[in-house]
Amino acid sequence: MIVRLLTSEEWDRSRFAMLRFVLRHGERRITQAGWRRMVTASAATLAEPGTAVAVAFTACGQPAGVAFAQGYGEGACVVAVHPALRGRGIGRRLLQHLAEPWGRLSCSVASDNPASLAMCYAAGFAASGTHAGPTGKPTLRLVWRPGAPEAEPAAAPARHRRGAVAEPKAAVSLTAAERR
Repeated sequence: MIVRLLTSEEWDRSRFAMLRFVLRHGERRITQAGWRRMVTASAATLAEPGTAVAVAFTACGQPAGVAFAQGYGEGACVVAVHPALRGRGIGRRLLQHLAEPWGRLSCSVASDNPASLAMCYAAGFAASGTHAGPTGKPTLRLVWRPGAPEAEPAAAPARHRRGAVAEPKAAVSLTAAERR
């Protein structure tokens, strides 16, 4: 699995495919505000501090996951992973790939979304407060804590270390039906 940040040019070329991926695989958990900020993100937006799009690619070059953050996550923090590839640490790696160069990242996750909470905790986030989310649900504000045991590359198996080039447990190739 290769995780990397998209350049402004790559975002311009692949933006509709990435947006379609998030729409299909975001499980209706992406907030309207986060979605709107991602949809309207331009090359100028990606040049802003703390704003980027990270994509995880399978060995076949297909997107396995997409993450977007704006304003270090204060403006938006969106993560979507293909359902067939969940539980492999892809979301964790996407969040870490965004947070590490900046030294910080925050996000808000509804308390009734245990999968996203687990992903954030595994990436090294810690809860820093609660608030009512856009739908009125209790929502946790999570902040990335560099140096948290989960965020340390040495604490992860070799195949998950940043910069490690290793294949997942089994080679992953999505069928045409799974890509939808």
